[in-house]
Amino acid sequence: MTPLKKMIVGTTMLTPNALVLRDPVIIGGYILGAASVAAVPIAFGLTVGALVGHIAITLVTSWAIRALSPSAGTPAGGLDAATMSSGGILTNAKNPAAPHNFVYGEVRKGGTITYLEATGSENKFLHMIIALAGHEIESIVSVYLNDSIVSLDSSGFVTDSPWNSKVRIKKHLGATSQLGDSDLEAESNQIDSNFRGQGIAYLYVRLEYDQDVFANGIPTFTALIKGKKVYDPRTGLTVYSSNAALCIRDYLLADYGLADTSVSSAVFTASANVCDENVALSVGGTEKRYSMNGIVSAHETIGSVLQLMMTSCAGTLFWGQGSRQL
Repeated sequence: MTPLKKMIVGTTMLTPNALVLRDPVIIGGYILGAASVAAVPIAFGLTVGALVGHIAITLVTSWAIRALSPSAGTPAGGLDAATMSSGGILTNAKNPAAPHNFVYGEVRKGGTITYLEATGSENKFLHMIIALAGHEIESIVSVYLNDSIVSLDSSGFVTDSPWNSKVRIKKHLGATSQLGDSDLEAESNQIDSNFRGQGIAYLYVRLEYDQDVFANGIPTFTALIKGKKVYDPRTGLTVYSSNAALCIRDYLLADYGLADTSVSSAVFTASANVCDENVALSVGGTEKRYSMNGIVSAHETIGSVLQLMMTSCAGTLFWGQGSRQL
């Protein structure tokens, strides 16, 4: 990994259907031949090449070419995050077969509505579960109703107008040992204590019908979340981090990613140190040299994810001396 320039990846979403700037990247068929996973809301690009012996991958990152050579048809002003995916990343979709999302770094996103139930006299209450990520996350920093951040009291009730006391939101971070939501269990006619959502980060939302409050229908629920905890070979700890090298390493090792155990700890340790270097800002202060804030969707190919990830850190991913290196 070479610090050619500072590049911090924001929360702009790029998905398979989006037009993106292309890197002149060559990647071995070994990687692209592996199935499944990924649409990362970050900026990357890549081209497929042949596998030659154990020198499987050569990725060449050229920032100048990438910056000057947009794909044909790319909108002049870039792409709007709200329209980057087929359903929109800041929406709530009902989909019984939706792929898992895996979140690296800090991202604002909507989710998939996986459960709906009406209870009470004349169906006064509507209960929803909105899945945010298919793994444990660090935290749900804030919750938005439509485009407004809302405050919650100790019981999860929204305290801001016009939603005051009409909306209750409970946060669940997706630990593999997490229990079900006690409030949902108490009010549901269908849910019991076995309904836990273990390994799924989600919001439990309850709406109390009020024709004035919900005159425009059910609001859209999104959340700013700090995503996956990743292993750091420098400390031996698995903790939240947006360090680009650590996120790439996690994806290479993950069973939903490349599931490759031949990853060089020494090389990724050095790369993580580069990512963590403080870079002075023109307006004052500093920020880390390379960070990754994005979403991997489990229905995309591993190759498309890796090509996107590489541009978050001016990195070169290759196979050498019996291990995968960055």
